[in-house]
Amino acid sequence: MTESINKELLIPIDIKDVKLVDWLVDRSIVNRLWNEECAELRDLLKQVTEEECPLVDIAGEIVSPIHYHNSVKILQALEESPFGSKNLIGQYTHEYTAKWARIVKLFQKDSTFLADSAKHIIQNVKYDIPLFKKQIARATQIKQDSIKKQADCTNNISKYQIKYREKCADIGIVGDHVRSELKNLVGEIPGRMSDIAADIGNLQTALSYYQVFARFLIKNPELEVCPLLFFVLQHGNVTVSQWETGTVPSQESDSDSSVEIIEPIETHDKNGCVVVSNEANESPVSMDVSTDNAPTEPVAELDCDIDFGIDTIDFGADIDFGDDIIDCGEIDFGGDDIEINVLEAGEDQKNELLLDNTTTRNKIIDELYELSAFLSSRQDELSRHSETILSEIPDCPPEIQTTQIENVEKMLSVVDLPLNKLTNEKMRHLLLLKSSEKYIDRLTDSMHSQLRLCDKMEDSIEDMKQRIRDAEKTYEEVEPKLQRAIETTKSLKSCVETELSKKYKGRPVRIMGDINTL
Repeated sequence: MTESINKELLIPIDIKDVKLVDWLVDRSIVNRLWNEECAELRDLLKQVTEEECPLVDIAGEIVSPIHYHNSVKILQALEESPFGSKNLIGQYTHEYTAKWARIVKLFQKDSTFLADSAKHIIQNVKYDIPLFKKQIARATQIKQDSIKKQADCTNNISKYQIKYREKCADIGIVGDHVRSELKNLVGEIPGRMSDIAADIGNLQTALSYYQVFARFLIKNPELEVCPLLFFVLQHGNVTVSQWETGTVPSQESDSDSSVEIIEPIETHDKNGCVVVSNEANESPVSMDVSTDNAPTEPVAELDCDIDFGIDTIDFGADIDFGDDIIDCGEIDFGGDDIEINVLEAGEDQKNELLLDNTTTRNKIIDELYELSAFLSSRQDELSRHSETILSEIPDCPPEIQTTQIENVEKMLSVVDLPLNKLTNEKMRHLLLLKSSEKYIDRLTDSMHSQLRLCDKMEDSIEDMKQRIRDAEKTYEEVEPKLQRAIETTKSLKSCVETELSKKYKGRPVRIMGDINTL
C-alpha cells in the first residue's frame, strides 16, 4: 500500500497553460467568483502604481501588471527599509508600506494569488508575447525592406543622372539651363549645314561612278542620277529658287507677307489739296478731278431704273442731299501709278537654302541613301565575285573595270559621312527646335522629367530613412517588453508549479503548452 502511494506521488500532474484558471476552479483551489472579489485588490494596486514610491531602489519594480510574487518582493524591501517600522499592535506606521501589506494579504486570501498568476500566464502566453513577437518581426521586416528600397532608389538616382547626362551629351547641351541652351543650339545649324555641303562636295568620284554604271546598264547615255546631289556638288548650298530656275535671285526676302505695298507720301499743294508722291519716284501724283481735263465727247446717259418689286416707301418730308457742286480745285493724279508688288506664294520657301528647306533636304537624304545603297551592293558583289563578267561585256567602261573593292569602300565611307550628319539624333533635334516652339517645350519637359524622377527617388529615400527610424524605435520599445513578459511568465510558471505541488503532497506539477516554447 505504501509503495503504491509512493508511486502515485511520483506521477506528475500535467496542466494545459491556457486551461490553468479553469483547472484551479474545477478543483476548488480558488473560489469561482475570485475575480469579482478582487475589487479591493485592484483598487489598491492602482493606488500604489500612481503614488510615488518612497524607496528609490524598488521604484523600478512597481510596473503594471503587478502580481503576487512582485508584491512579496516589494513588501520585503520596504520592511527592510526605514519605512517598514511597526507600532505596538504590529501595524505598519508608514501608509505606503501598509498598503503593500494589505495587497499581499488579499493575494493570499483563498489562494487568490494562484488564480491571478494563472491569469497572467494565460494573458502572456496567448496574447501579449505573440503580439510583441509580431511587432518585432514586422519592425525587422520593415527595416530590411526599407534598407533594400533605399539602396534601389540610390541606384535609380545614379541611373537617371547618367541617362540625363547622356541625353544632354547627345543633344549637345550642358544641362544646367535646358531651355535656354536648346534655343542657343539653333545657331549651330548654319555651320553644320555648311560642313555637310562641304562633305557633299567630296562625292564627285562616287556620283560619277554611280552615273557611269547606271548609264552602262540601262544603255541610256543621257541618264541623270542624283540630280540634286550633282547640283550641290557644283554650286554648293544655294537657294531653292536657284535650284528650280537655274538663276541667282536678285533679292531675297524673309518676309512672311505675300503682298508688298509701297506706301505713298502725302503732302499738300498751295491750294490745300492733297498731293501723293511715290517714295521710289519723286514725281508728284496730283489728284485733279476738274472738268478741264475731262473728255470733250459726250457720254451717253445710262438708264439705271431697275424695278425690284418693292413698293415706294414714304419717308415723309423731302430730304435735301445738297446738290450744290463742291469745288475742290484741281487734283492731279499724275502719270505714274502706285506700285503694288505681289509676291508669288511660297516665296519665303524658295529663298531658303537647299539644306534648310524641308523638301529639298529630304530629297538630298533620299539621294544619299540611294547612292549608299548602290555602293553597298557593289561592295557585296565585289567581295563575292570578280569583275570578269562585266569586263567580258562589250563596251564596258574602264571606270567599272578598274574599280576595286577598296575604292568602293572608300567612296561608301565618304557618302556615309554627310548622310550620318543629316540623319543623326542631334540634327533631328536641331531641325525640330528650329521649326517648333512647342517641341522645345516638350523636349525641355522630357529632360526635366529625368530630374523629377531623381527628386522623387530622393523623397523616397527620406521616407525610407524615416521608416527605418520608426522601425528601430518600435524594436527598442517592444523588445524589453517581450523579454520582461517572458521572464515574468517563466517565473510565474515556476511559482505556480511549486505552490500546487505543495497542495498535492509534493507531487510534481507541470504546466504544459506554448509556455515551454517561449
